Amino acid sequence: MKRKLLAVLLAAAMVVPTLTACGSNGDTGKVEDSASKEKSGDEEVTLTIWDWDEAHLNHMTEWYHKKHPNVKFETLVVGTADYMQKLQSALASGSGVPDIILGEMGFRGKVFDLGITEDLSKEPYNVKPDDMFDFAVELQSGPNGELYGVEQQICPSGFAYRRDLAKEYLGTDDPAELAEMISDWDKMLEVSKQVKEKSGGKVTTLPGISLLMIEILYSQGVSDYIDGDNINLTDRYQEMFEIASKFNQAGVLGNQERETPALNSGFASGEFIFYPCAPWSCKWSIATNDPEGSGRWGLTKAPGDGFTCGGTSVSIYSGSENKEAAWDYVKEVYCDGEGVEEAFKQFGFMTGFKAPYEDENSYFFTEKGQYDEFFGGQNLADYFINEIAIKTVGQVQTKNESFVKSAMTAVASQMANDTSMSADEAMELLKSETQTLIPSATLK
Repeated sequence: MKRKLLAVLLAAAMVVPTLTACGSNGDTGKVEDSASKEKSGDEEVTLTIWDWDEAHLNHMTEWYHKKHPNVKFETLVVGTADYMQKLQSALASGSGVPDIILGEMGFRGKVFDLGITEDLSKEPYNVKPDDMFDFAVELQSGPNGELYGVEQQICPSGFAYRRDLAKEYLGTDDPAELAEMISDWDKMLEVSKQVKEKSGGKVTTLPGISLLMIEILYSQGVSDYIDGDNINLTDRYQEMFEIASKFNQAGVLGNQERETPALNSGFASGEFIFYPCAPWSCKWSIATNDPEGSGRWGLTKAPGDGFTCGGTSVSIYSGSENKEAAWDYVKEVYCDGEGVEEAFKQFGFMTGFKAPYEDENSYFFTEKGQYDEFFGGQNLADYFINEIAIKTVGQVQTKNESFVKSAMTAVASQMANDTSMSADEAMELLKSETQTLIPSATLK
């Protein structure tokens, strides 16, 4: 399967002669920019970073410091729910803003809208979008083609599935066979009906309507539907509501909703077969909630288009006095430096840059990932890259995109309470909720 990505990269190379990462000079395949050329390597620098993943933050800053003793770190663990408010408070006070700013998917559009992150496509960074996966570029782009960051780890998503339940109710736990069985949403609906009937309602294919809508359908069928305050909700989301209402009205979904104890307990108790799964989900969603489940999970493709789920942007603060050192850390750890390999081996992180995957004998494909055994020995990096990532697109993130997602979350909650809601009714509700959040918007 490694050859699939290699073929894509070779085809791209026919158009873009040099395929390297993060502004490479084409000789080494490694990052090379004017900032790094000028770096003396002995000046004492202290970088400030806030992150919610304490293990990764501590390990990678300590790892980098050993290689660069002149660079020290001030780190702070800040939860995702508190990050944006803390950042805005630091900006308002004029001090304490981190040199490296993170943006979780739920609020990265708001971070970009603040105008405080460097455009990495410009000097001295010179990141080439062609060196990144398309979805990674789209998720980091501004409205005029700015590149505001890189991915902390990629977020193209498929379905994690319970192997035991798949065998019992679908007759197979083979990822290719399952992918064909649920290759579109009509097939998925029929499979969902069969599972509910065969299990007597004890098992469903998916946990609930809010997860179906917000974690999966919301990120499929992306388009440039937001132009400032002109927002075409109908063209973007009508088809999504058609699919969601069919599943909701058929009564084939579980009753567990997003981010609830009931959902968390469902992983181990076997109440659903499929769950949306990005590379980060292997730890935070699957293994965390089913700690005794090693070997009984697998990864397959989801119905329809690829989709992104979650993810975190990594940006350079435009007001930082340490931009050069901050960028050296970012490119080493998140682009294609040795830190990429370290982060993969220690935490399963996978870069959004293509270069480390060009060689079919790359460590991503030949070395066992942290959660491969948990997923029945499946090579997760291989599957994520060669079956999912190369076919995934991303939605450009803006402040208004964040507001629309908040409005969609409210609609999903209403649909959970009213399984009879039609697609048209859901659309009208979305428009109403969006207008409340964006009073100046002109909606279609």
